[in-house]
Amino acid sequence: MKLMFLGADHEVTGSCHYIEACGKSILLDCGMEQGRDTYENQEIPVAAGRIDYVFLSHAHIDHSGLLPLLHKNGFQGQIYATEATTDLCRIMLLDSAHIQEFEAQWRNRKNKRAGKAPFEPLYTTEDAMAVMEHFVPCDYMKEIEVCEGVKIRFTDVGHLLGSSSIEIWLTENGRTDDAVGMLTSLARFFRISLSRGSSIIPIRDELEHARHYLTIQK
Repeated sequence: MKLMFLGADHEVTGSCHYIEACGKSILLDCGMEQGRDTYENQEIPVAAGRIDYVFLSHAHIDHSGLLPLLHKNGFQGQIYATEATTDLCRIMLLDSAHIQEFEAQWRNRKNKRAGKAPFEPLYTTEDAMAVMEHFVPCDYMKEIEVCEGVKIRFTDVGHLLGSSSIEIWLTENGRTDDAVGMLTSLARFFRISLSRGSSIIPIRDELEHARHYLTIQK
């Protein structure tokens, strides 16, 4: 199993994490950086068309905002999220796309007067509508077998309507490891279990069995 932290490690926005396991390429969130770009996010290490799944913690744009761009660049996989997150993304991603298009129109009026090349929006409303076709709405506290070797479960954490921690079980070569992508109103955790340790961080009773390797986004 390979885990890479691509965004929101040194700052709040642009959450994006990459897992490679069980022959699959998986993203945990695909967020847009907002505000001052103090720390540049790393590029996703594979082409968008090779991403099999996205596991989405919640609908805020700094966690979901680049999903239309991912689709524009060739993503054809599935996006697992809670039902409420799916409903909110239908509104918020379209709104984000309208902002991208409006900014492009404004810039192009200036570029035309200055004789500069046209400015392309990051993505369009068509891209936002198209990526919604890839969402798989999920219930809380239900184990979901995504594919052979990969199971997930969403747990309500109260940050936003539909927000969740995402527990992931990865089984390779007869061994099962677990990971937790956790969002709370105070901090966000992605924790990966790489060995059979006994360390426990008692954040919620339902998650007490999760182990090892904790990163925090404020």
